[in-house]
Amino acid sequence: MKLALTVAEFNPLHNGHKYLLDVMRRGSDAVVVIMSGNFCQRGEAAVLDKYTRAAHAVKAGADIVFELPTVFSVAPAEIFAKGAIKLLSSLSGEKTLFFGTERGEKPDFELLAESTVNESKEFKAALKRELSEGHPYVLARVNALKETTLGADFDILDNPNSVLGLEYCRAIKAFGAQMDISPVLRTNPHDGLSLEGETCSALAVRRAVADKATKKIKKFVPPFVYEQLPESLPRFDEVALYGVLRSTAAELKDVEDCTEGLENRIKALSGGVNTFAELIDKLETRRYTRARLQRIVTSNALGIKRSLVDKCLKSDLYLKVLAVAEDKKELLSELSGGKNKLLTRKADADKLGGAALACFEKDSFACDVYSLISGSVHSNYEMKRITR
Repeated sequence: MKLALTVAEFNPLHNGHKYLLDVMRRGSDAVVVIMSGNFCQRGEAAVLDKYTRAAHAVKAGADIVFELPTVFSVAPAEIFAKGAIKLLSSLSGEKTLFFGTERGEKPDFELLAESTVNESKEFKAALKRELSEGHPYVLARVNALKETTLGADFDILDNPNSVLGLEYCRAIKAFGAQMDISPVLRTNPHDGLSLEGETCSALAVRRAVADKATKKIKKFVPPFVYEQLPESLPRFDEVALYGVLRSTAAELKDVEDCTEGLENRIKALSGGVNTFAELIDKLETRRYTRARLQRIVTSNALGIKRSLVDKCLKSDLYLKVLAVAEDKKELLSELSGGKNKLLTRKADADKLGGAALACFEKDSFACDVYSLISGSVHSNYEMKRITR
């Protein structure tokens, strides 16, 4: 069976995502998505709950949607990618990973991935020097690559989706996964706010929701998405800020990517702020990016510690089915049997133990927190069957 795979957030799904799913459909037997749950990689609560977004994905062309566990979905790009590839690689079939990119072709990604997985002495030395100069790790690695790798399209490294695509390729090589790649050129900038042409970014859609101006983006999302856009974004401020105020610096230090004494800066500046955005405004510097800070604060609020993330990366987990197309429900049996068991009901989750159980409990907690901040109550044991 030919599986077309993608890692997504669909926060929310727009016409550009629909185009990607259309491309994946060509020549494949099944279109498989692994999608962030209720909290996303930028450390933000999703615009719509995970079941609604998974249903939108199926209506737009996906056959089955799995949840990327929360321990990975709010992690830095490298862990986000590793978690997704770890789970997708356990599926049986001829697998090809599709991902959107601002630029670059398959050989470019493979060359850069090889250079970073099998690090040369020159690369290690350049990386160490860049880090010593105070550059964030991602930027330091980009600069080291540019200095030590020949023949690659380095402009790839200046674009968010392309960098994430590179992390997928690195994860494929690191895990020795039997998986091909297929970069798909995006038709709009990842973080662009333009509302011209046929597509816009998910950020532009989220901004329109925040500004209560959803009519402006009506043509950029499928009708079934537009009809379910919320009147406002989920209010995560109180939960996020309470988490920081409650935590000690030592507890913050145990959160993934909270290094270099950043926990002390967070504690020192967390008093007297009223919103999540206000806190991030105070914390942000050239070295400490907004997305990184948001991930740390959100992970802390959800109680996700570095030790659990590490354990989950090293352990067999599960593939939680969020939604499946009614006309493709046979995939539930065809894709089962791997080392990461499919979860479709409570009885499946009740059989989990060890790291898998701890991981699922974080998903359940994140689901409850999202219900609290959005008012859309869901159980973590649901699975949607979608007629399209």
